[in-house]
Amino acid sequence: MGFRGRLVVFGYPLAECAAAWLMAMWIGWGLTICLLLLGIPVGLGIMKSAGAATFREVQTSVSQAKPVRPGPAVALLGGLLVTIPGFLTDLAGLFLILPPTRRLAVRMGGPWLTAKAMSVRVPGANQFGMRTTGDVVQGQVIRPDTPPDTPPEDGPEDRPALGR
Repeated sequence: MGFRGRLVVFGYPLAECAAAWLMAMWIGWGLTICLLLLGIPVGLGIMKSAGAATFREVQTSVSQAKPVRPGPAVALLGGLLVTIPGFLTDLAGLFLILPPTRRLAVRMGGPWLTAKAMSVRVPGANQFGMRTTGDVVQGQVIRPDTPPDTPPEDGPEDRPALGR
């Protein structure tokens, strides 16, 4: 594991503990713990509304064949960060939720997010990741090594099931 990996694995929890300790020294341990626990339902609520907005955005983009705007997805990520207990993740989540800073985050990371979202391909799906009709072609496989008068092999639906 390189330096960056160690920094994330060990540095992030240390920074969160330091932030919690500083907050507890400022407002007290009871209120600090209440604030940490309050972030969970608040983040889940943000994720619920942002997830619905993201779903609507994807549906309208697919139906109108327009590119997906990353704004609602960034708000969904912000809700996820607020859900994770910790003051630093709450600050990062609020940065992604508030409209002025969300626009800044979309401007800075939008092309990367769009490229990552559009690079995920699902077999049998179109460019937007949605299943399309017409991908399955029904027919019979003709092999050149078998004579034309040989009947085709039975498919799995024609074979007797085991244990019947």
